[in-house]
Amino acid sequence: KQEVFEKVQLELNQFGLWIYNANVKQLVDVPGHEYFSYLGQKTQMEAANQARVDVAEAKMKGEIGSKLREGQTLQNAAKIDAETKIIATQRQGQGKKEEIKVRTEVKV
Repeated sequence: KQEVFEKVQLELNQFGLWIYNANVKQLVDVPGHEYFSYLGQKTQMEAANQARVDVAEAKMKGEIGSKLREGQTLQNAAKIDAETKIIATQRQGQGKKEEIKVRTEVKV
C-alpha cells in the first residue's frame, strides 16, 4: 500500500497535489481464477531459488578463497626456503674463501 501511495504521490507532485487520506483495497482472486495466489507463489519460489544461488555463490567464494590462501602459503614457504638456501650457500662460500685465504697465508 505504501508503495502505491508513493508512486501516485510522485505523479501528483507535478500538479502540486497531495494525498492526505486514501483507501486501497486489497486485490483478491475471482473464484476459479487464482492469478494473485499464483503470482504470490511465483514470488516465493523466485526468492527461494535466489537464496539457493546466493548460498552456492558464498560457498564457492569461500572454497576458492581457502584454496587461494593455501596456495599462497605454500608459495611463500617455498620462497623463504629458497632464500634461506641461497644465504646458507653464500655463507658457506664465504667460509671456504676465508679458509683458503688463511691456508694460503700460512703457507707463505
